[in-house]
Amino acid sequence: MTPTFSIETARLRLRLPRPADLDDYQTQVYGDPLVMRYLPGGVPRPIERTQAVIDLFAQHQVEHGFSVWTVELKDSRQFIGHCGLFCFTDAAEVEVAYAFGQAYWGQGYAPEAAHASLRFGFETANLPYILALAVPANVASQRVMQKIGMRHIGLTNQYYNNAELVLYRQERDTFQPGDAPYSVSSA
Repeated sequence: MTPTFSIETARLRLRLPRPADLDDYQTQVYGDPLVMRYLPGGVPRPIERTQAVIDLFAQHQVEHGFSVWTVELKDSRQFIGHCGLFCFTDAAEVEVAYAFGQAYWGQGYAPEAAHASLRFGFETANLPYILALAVPANVASQRVMQKIGMRHIGLTNQYYNNAELVLYRQERDTFQPGDAPYSVSSA
């Protein structure tokens, strides 16, 4: 059985995806050309592929104890995107990954959720380091990585079908959890 929990920050709740999230995922993330332009594949996905991704996130949680989680506004429970940790299929490395609906860009949600994901990865999952990747043109994503204290490594073509990506890295022993609100609780 999948452990059920949530991560809460000052404004956000990160939780396991639910079947009822499918339409929100499709509308806000996987069906939106502007959101998808910098994600793997680069184009909107049909709803069947969106369902497959949600299923993959759920399976990843079962196998690893962490995953990419649904992100919602804490007060209203409004779906705004996803953020979390994901293992590369061909490596033992873990990536922090995030995508948010356009209406939620530029409001600090991505750094808030990504920092909480790093904290979970280091404090709960006991990971030694976490990576982050972005298409070089995705300057906004790179700013998120910088805001959460990740170190720029350079360009790599080691992941995602050898695409050229910007690589960032954060080690557990240099991670600064800070004093922002953060809690993990049973859901």
